[in-house]
Amino acid sequence: MRIQIALLITTVAWCSWCGGSASAGLIVTFGSTNPSPILAGTSGTLDVFVHSDSNDVLDGFVAEFLISPTGLSAIGGTRFSVAQLDAQLSDPIYVFSGRSLSLITGASVGTVNAAGDQYIGFDATDDGSGIPLAGNPLPVTLTATDLLLFRLNLDGVTAGSYQIEMTSAIFFIDQLGDLLDPLNHVSFTSTPGAITVTGAAAVPEPSTAALLGLGLAVVGIRRRMRRGAPA
Repeated sequence: MRIQIALLITTVAWCSWCGGSASAGLIVTFGSTNPSPILAGTSGTLDVFVHSDSNDVLDGFVAEFLISPTGLSAIGGTRFSVAQLDAQLSDPIYVFSGRSLSLITGASVGTVNAAGDQYIGFDATDDGSGIPLAGNPLPVTLTATDLLLFRLNLDGVTAGSYQIEMTSAIFFIDQLGDLLDPLNHVSFTSTPGAITVTGAAAVPEPSTAALLGLGLAVVGIRRRMRRGAPA
């Protein structure tokens, strides 16, 4: 299974024909960042959701995401954190909640490239019968209810507007079958999401902070004097 997943990741990394068809059964969407917007110099998260318009059965997936600037925003103004926490694996609304192969085997879900603008992640189902090794597949049937696919960790670097898109992916029905066989794939569609980074909050200079503190002290003394209280 791990060899198959590695082959899938290699395939997704270079294939441009892995996009979904117009009559897709799976719909992938992006939520808002948390926080929104992200403050430059800090980090945030972005949830990716998936649902089905035809009760599709899903056994595993591998997906590639790309962040790019929009307008005059700087390249690299936001990027995938090198340390992805994979928080979706323990969330009850995760698409493979209670049946995640990556969680059961303690494997990393995906990788970030050197530039930080690309992330490739994957997971499959597992019934837990082989702990700590892989057990048997336990596919899930998706409905119209959004389920969590990824919770991506992001670093805000420079203020600006950015686009995130799922550039390619493979959603498969049977992880024990031929994962490169199109007949084993579930069709999908996806629309890009938006990320906004704002400038870092200004930190007062020491002299400015001192004057501000003095001013507040004077205001406090005057209020006490007006009330007849000793200063």
